[in-house]
Amino acid sequence: MAFGRHISAAFSAFILALAILFMPAFGSHMSAHASVKLCNETSYVLQAATAYTLGVASKAEGWQVILPGDCVTARAEIPEQAQAFVFAKSDRAHAGDGLVFDGLERFCIGENGKDFVVEGRRECRRRGYVEANFAPVAGRGANLLVTFTEKNNYGKRRATMAGVQRLLSDLQYDIGVIDGFGGRRTNDAEAAYRLRFQISGKPEGKKLIAQMIKTARQKAAERGLILCNKTDNLIWAASGQLVDEGFVSSGWLRIAPKQCAQAINQDLNDRFYFYYAEAVDENDQAIIHAGRQKKWSGDFDMCIKNTRFSIVGTQNCRARGYETAKFVKIDTGATSKWLVNLEE
Repeated sequence: MAFGRHISAAFSAFILALAILFMPAFGSHMSAHASVKLCNETSYVLQAATAYTLGVASKAEGWQVILPGDCVTARAEIPEQAQAFVFAKSDRAHAGDGLVFDGLERFCIGENGKDFVVEGRRECRRRGYVEANFAPVAGRGANLLVTFTEKNNYGKRRATMAGVQRLLSDLQYDIGVIDGFGGRRTNDAEAAYRLRFQISGKPEGKKLIAQMIKTARQKAAERGLILCNKTDNLIWAASGQLVDEGFVSSGWLRIAPKQCAQAINQDLNDRFYFYYAEAVDENDQAIIHAGRQKKWSGDFDMCIKNTRFSIVGTQNCRARGYETAKFVKIDTGATSKWLVNLEE
C-alpha cells in the first residue's frame, strides 16, 4: 500500500490515500506486456506518469491527463515480469499545490505538461529532468489497476461532478462545498461560466470539464510567482510560502536559459513569499564565478532536498533529513502576480 501526499493552502489536512489495486490476468492468455489501467476518483484533473524496473533496466513515461471520474490505459509498455510504479499530481489548472500521489522509488520525470520517455533513473538533473518518488503497483501480471482517491472518497460517478465543482471553484465561482452531488449553487455557477466565456452547445460532465481545463489553465498564467531566467545557464529554483500549517518550501523548478516558469500557482494573497535558485552547467554542476557559487539567495532559512520536495516547517532541517538554504524574501504587496528576474 502506497500513499499520496496533499499539501494545499485550501485544506487543513495533508495526508490522503492512494489506493493501488492488483487485478489478476483474465483467462489463460498472457500478453508480453502488462496493461496498467489508471482511474481517477478524485475531484482534481491529474497528470500521471508510469514506470517500471526489470533487473537493472528501468523506464519512466508521462504525462497522461486523467479527468475526474475517468480511466485511461498507461502508455508505457511494461513487461509482465517487471515491477510497475506510478506517480501523479494535480494539473496546473488547479490553484495551489493540490494533490500529489507518490512513494519511495526514485525515477526521472519531465516538465509539467510535456511528454517524456526516460530510460534509466540516474543523473536525472544532468539530463534535464526532475527526480520524483513513485509508488509501487501491487502485484505483477497482464492486468493491473491503479485507483487514485482522496479522503472524501467520491467514487467514480461522483468524481465527475466533484471535478466540475473543483474547476468552478478554481475559476472563483462560489459553489459551496465540493461534494460531488451538485445542486442549485453549482448549476448557477455553471450557467454563469457558460455566459461569461461564451460556451456554446451546453457541454456537460467530462466535456464540460475539458472545456473548463482550457479556461483554468489560461487563468493560471495570470497569477502566482513567476521566475524568469535571464542568464545563459540552466537554473533550478525553489519557492516558499506561508500556508495554514506553517511555512512550506517546494522545488525543484527547472528554468531553461531565457525562459520563465511559474513557481507558485495561485493568487498571491499573502504579502511575503520566498525563492531560492542555483545555476548549473551542462553536467549539473554548480557554477562558480570569482570563487563564489552562482545562486540567488537571501537571509530566510528554509528546508530543501535534492529530489522533488514539498516540506512543511523551517526548523531542524538537518535533523529531519533535509538541507538548509537561505531564501530571498519578497514583498509582493497586494498584487496577485509577481515576476522575479534572475539575472547575471
